[in-house]
Amino acid sequence: MRLPLLERIAMCVVVAVSCVLNLGQKLLCTVPQPADVSRAEYVNRYGCWSDVAALWNSRGLAQHVFPYVHGTWRGDPPVLGGGTVDYPTATGVWVWLTALPVDSVRGFLVVTAVVAAVLAVLVTLALQRIAGRRAWVFAATPPLALYAVYNWDLLPVACTVAALLVATAAPRSWGPLLRWGLAGALLGLGGACKLYPLMFLGALTLAALLDRDAPWSDRVRRTAVTLGAGVAVVLVANVPFALVNYEGWSSVFRFQAERPIGPSTLTIWYYGLLPWSADLDGPVQGTMALLSTATTALGILAVLVVTVLRALRTGRTPWIQAAAAMLCVYMVANKVDSPQYVLWLLPFFVVLRLGGWWITAYLVTDVCLTVGFFRNGYYDAIGQTADTWAGQMVTAALWIRAVLLVVFAVRFLRTRPAGRAAAGPQDRDGDGPAQDHDDDRPAQDRDHAASRPSPGRRRRGTPVGTASS
Repeated sequence: MRLPLLERIAMCVVVAVSCVLNLGQKLLCTVPQPADVSRAEYVNRYGCWSDVAALWNSRGLAQHVFPYVHGTWRGDPPVLGGGTVDYPTATGVWVWLTALPVDSVRGFLVVTAVVAAVLAVLVTLALQRIAGRRAWVFAATPPLALYAVYNWDLLPVACTVAALLVATAAPRSWGPLLRWGLAGALLGLGGACKLYPLMFLGALTLAALLDRDAPWSDRVRRTAVTLGAGVAVVLVANVPFALVNYEGWSSVFRFQAERPIGPSTLTIWYYGLLPWSADLDGPVQGTMALLSTATTALGILAVLVVTVLRALRTGRTPWIQAAAAMLCVYMVANKVDSPQYVLWLLPFFVVLRLGGWWITAYLVTDVCLTVGFFRNGYYDAIGQTADTWAGQMVTAALWIRAVLLVVFAVRFLRTRPAGRAAAGPQDRDGDGPAQDHDDDRPAQDRDHAASRPSPGRRRRGTPVGTASS
């Protein structure tokens, strides 16, 4: 599956250039605006907002305060204080570490961009290892140039892709329990950076239990290892902070839970319930929060039920497809769907055989949403209250994105992985590229083929082996 060296180098160069371009755009917000221009007007004119710059002064990063240990959640309304950042502990510690070498917001942006470029290159190489040239979908599309330095979402993306790499293309010398456990631990680490990879840990655990490629006792053992490794990482990343200062640790979750659903959250709930949702302190906020939570939970549960039924029928658990489908449900139904969340979705565009037109439609919609959002903010800042093309673009793009995510949730469950992720256990244990011979056969025939051992060969309990059908 390895591409020619020059092509791999070209991918990495494109990724690095994208990160540099995003850094250049974000640096525009680190200089004072002209005297006759408001800050909101300046930031939205250039679209240079980033959480990285915003948190430098507002979360104690400039003073290098260690996060959570001295954190508070006080005031009316309560606000984060004492060095606590807006993210789970692994991301918070990472942010603190990258802030230590610098003493200015510009330096912090540069360090963050360098680290983001390294992470993006590693993700690209891992995706290339899994799916070959499809890795260009991650390397050469707009999201990295738009969001690489927007915040730190490349951290959970890197953890997720590392888990996919271990699950689909780890060296054959690695034992089964090592691969299952390491994949689970990486998803747990992703969950300690940002919560959404914990959904993938659930899907992987189902694969460990339900894949009929090993005796029941081995399946129970690898299930315990997979889930135990993931949960252990989450506990190690959280329990010490909770014991030292529960208020500082829990303030992150309380902050996110109490965040109002407004125009900046870019969800169907705010735009679908206008004009009632425009009151950020009104009773509709509680209703929207309840609806978003219930819908997200039901959607994820529905995906898991479909996954279990297919696993019981075929003996192979489509855990990668289930992970992608759950992510789509989460993005469309949750109370927040920031544009940079497309970075979460990009790896699944690579490792699953979704058509190019679908991917293009989503990425174009995402660009339109981002451009419209900042331009609409600019018009608001200069006092233009009439409806504008930018506001109409935001509304249209948001609903198109929502429809696409619903379609993707269904299509992901019906598609097949690409490259090494598509192989059966007998192929995945080998040194060569994974072979997928089932593409042209009817779905029911593929399912039956997936559940049969290869003629003349004993089925082996390889990790995450049959889990990626």
